[in-house]
Amino acid sequence: MIKKKTTKHASVRLPLHIVPKRYTLTLKPDLENFTFTGKEIIDIALNTETTSITLHAKDIDIETAHITQGKNEEYANKITYDEKAETATFIFKNKIKKGNAKLSIDFKGIINEHLRGFYRSRYEVDGKTKHLATTQFEATDARRAFPCFDEPAQKAIFDVSLIIPGSHTAISNTMPTSVKEHEGGLPAQSGYKVVEFASTPRMSTYLLAFIIGEFEYVEGWTKQKNNSNPVQIRVFTTKGKKHQAQFALDVAIKSIEFYNEYFDIPYPLPVLDLIAIPDFESAAMENWGAVTFRESAILIDSEKSSLSNKQWVAIVVAHELAHQWFGNLVTMEWWTDLWLNEGFASYMEYLCTDHLFPEWKLWDLYLSERFSTALKLDALANSHPIEIHVNHPNEINEIFDSVSYAKGSAVIRQLALYLGHDTFRNGLRHYLKKHSYKNTKTIDLWESFEKVSGKKVRQVMENWTGKTGYPLVSIDTHKKGSKITQERFFSSRISAKNNKEKTLWQIPIQYESFNGKGKENLHMLMTKKSSPLIGTSIGKVNSGESSFVRTKYDNATLARLKKEIENNEMSVHDRLGIIRDLFAMAEGGYISATDALDFSLSYKNETEYIIWSEIASGINKIYNLIKDESYIKSYNKYALALFSPMVEKLGFNAKAGENNSQVFLRNLILSQVAHYGDKEVIKEAQKIFADRKHNPIKSDIRSVVYGIVAKNGGDKEWKLFKELYESESLHEEKDRYGRALALFRQSKLLSKTLSYAISKHVRSQDAVGILSTVWQNHHGRTLAWNFVKKNWSTILKNYGNGGHFMSYIIAPLGNHTDKKDAIEAKKFFKKNSAPGGERALEQAYERIYSNDAWLKADKMKIKKWLEKFSG
Repeated sequence: MIKKKTTKHASVRLPLHIVPKRYTLTLKPDLENFTFTGKEIIDIALNTETTSITLHAKDIDIETAHITQGKNEEYANKITYDEKAETATFIFKNKIKKGNAKLSIDFKGIINEHLRGFYRSRYEVDGKTKHLATTQFEATDARRAFPCFDEPAQKAIFDVSLIIPGSHTAISNTMPTSVKEHEGGLPAQSGYKVVEFASTPRMSTYLLAFIIGEFEYVEGWTKQKNNSNPVQIRVFTTKGKKHQAQFALDVAIKSIEFYNEYFDIPYPLPVLDLIAIPDFESAAMENWGAVTFRESAILIDSEKSSLSNKQWVAIVVAHELAHQWFGNLVTMEWWTDLWLNEGFASYMEYLCTDHLFPEWKLWDLYLSERFSTALKLDALANSHPIEIHVNHPNEINEIFDSVSYAKGSAVIRQLALYLGHDTFRNGLRHYLKKHSYKNTKTIDLWESFEKVSGKKVRQVMENWTGKTGYPLVSIDTHKKGSKITQERFFSSRISAKNNKEKTLWQIPIQYESFNGKGKENLHMLMTKKSSPLIGTSIGKVNSGESSFVRTKYDNATLARLKKEIENNEMSVHDRLGIIRDLFAMAEGGYISATDALDFSLSYKNETEYIIWSEIASGINKIYNLIKDESYIKSYNKYALALFSPMVEKLGFNAKAGENNSQVFLRNLILSQVAHYGDKEVIKEAQKIFADRKHNPIKSDIRSVVYGIVAKNGGDKEWKLFKELYESESLHEEKDRYGRALALFRQSKLLSKTLSYAISKHVRSQDAVGILSTVWQNHHGRTLAWNFVKKNWSTILKNYGNGGHFMSYIIAPLGNHTDKKDAIEAKKFFKKNSAPGGERALEQAYERIYSNDAWLKADKMKIKKWLEKFSG
């Protein structure tokens, strides 16, 4: 097993003897010089006498601080800073007495361009460059905007006032209560106004928000139902884009109505604003009452937006609005329990969106995408438990990953199916009502479920959230019967080979059992290493992929399941689970790659997108291993033999009455056959692209057409995509052009793309995706790695200041297949820091060593299998 290298950080928690009650905060941003001045009064309660007060502060210049208790007022005679702990300490000559006090602070800072804290975003209107100022405080960046007790458990009420230009709009968590001309206080300035907002609910600092700019908006209201009042919902955009906000507005209205009823707790504010921000790190942020979004995650264009992006917008909106209850109303006590926020929002987003759009069959996509992502990441030795102790902001930022989000949602789905949906919902209601406006730990959630269900939920769930990884359940059938055995699953071969993991999970298992009367679906809670199964023979285990496990069958059972697949006698979720687990076991060395390739042939009559997507993923992973082997052309023929029959059925043109699976399947099949060398499909895509001015390309196939043209293009196409990228205003379409620039095959063009990615023409949020795509493109792998090393100082400057970008940048390193690359990377990163990316590096090294071992073990087996396949 690969040992995880850990970087220990001392705790940066604030002492608990001082508690904030209320912030009265006034800020004046300067959008020309990108600075701000601020004044705050914090009502605090002291539980003991002290001569010093410590708050979080980062990149803030504190000018004065004084404390007031009754008639006594004293200025701090010394202010010290601890850069590592990101704190400022005010030291007073006399002791501050136990009790209530007011701490007043004058400060100033920079409206930065790092997409963290209080930052600026650039955009254009009618050819003129404009800026807005916005905030992104999760997880630990409120301290960049004002000195504060920047921990989720230090909840307080916020009274915000913003001094802004008269032509601008100010948005915060609540509605404005007063707008008046600016006369005094902070430096007065003609043409400015003071916008005062209503008091917020009692909440954490990371949920505070303020946005200043020139906006327009669309609005609507939720329906009054039961005990909920109508809520005003608005979607703000920069000027000229509000027509693209209507879909998100409709989804937001329906989502709030759904959650009001599902949680049986009305949304507690009179207004909910959704704001599209041109520069934004992630997809969105759930600030209470003022949710901010990347433009591609909220804006929909009637002509250019694809079904895929429409679904993405709906899911992201539903996710952030679920947070208004899970995260905002009830907040985790510390980031150790981040999953209480993100895991539940990642589950609820599908529950809500599936309710709104049942025709989309989103639970199918969930199993194919988010569930699969969790299985892949948590199969590494260098994963982490859902509940993980963290201290330093860099450690906190690292856990905003697929374990907290995707695995969190997967174990929640597993629990919901185990308890039953009604019991599960009632448990959530109990939890939210009991802990409203408070902070919780995971145990508080288990106690609510136990009270409602009467089951030992904590005992069942503790290893799912408290331990790294998940089980592989193996089925063995003998004359005397069948048994099921569990062990931890590893996708990395070295870890799997040396598996000494002792964890036993309590696994809710559904399985098909055959007896003299036929087939029945049975349920069990597996609590031991090995348990007997009922029946003369066994069918699909983990029916419906209800539990977060992988399944390994004995040969006889697998052969029977193969016939069911070939005869179309198995559900789509079960068909997906079998092929997904086979490719994963091939990667981990539990079976040969040829076993998975051979089994894939039984899916030749498959019609569902999610299953073809999983097959494509498995085949592409093996392609990545053997791309430089002499028999790669034979592998391409195998892939075409599998995918090509679907081209005739689907073509490039949509047909009347198609469902979303067929829409997505068309893109997938066309991209796959083009990748493996189908010349006719390549020519047709080039023809469609060339004729786009006369016959605009349908939105749902734009991505695949652009990709095929780029992969088979040259200088002319590269220049064209660059021009299209720079002239496009819709973020979704711009992303497509950016990806196309990263898919060329010629080294000189990919080198130009890499340089272009960090130029002034590409927003820093989008550069990461372009750089990552070049690195994932096997023609650009070495180029991208060398580029990253050469430009590390620039990358560190742009992305080493907190946030999640560092992990995204590093992740493609794991696609390398030669362990020499891991050795080289270790040497490089030993000399060059990657703050917030340490775990991503360890995961990448683990993947490289595993790929290297996999190739050595299976490359000759694959060659012989291909010779047999070609006949």
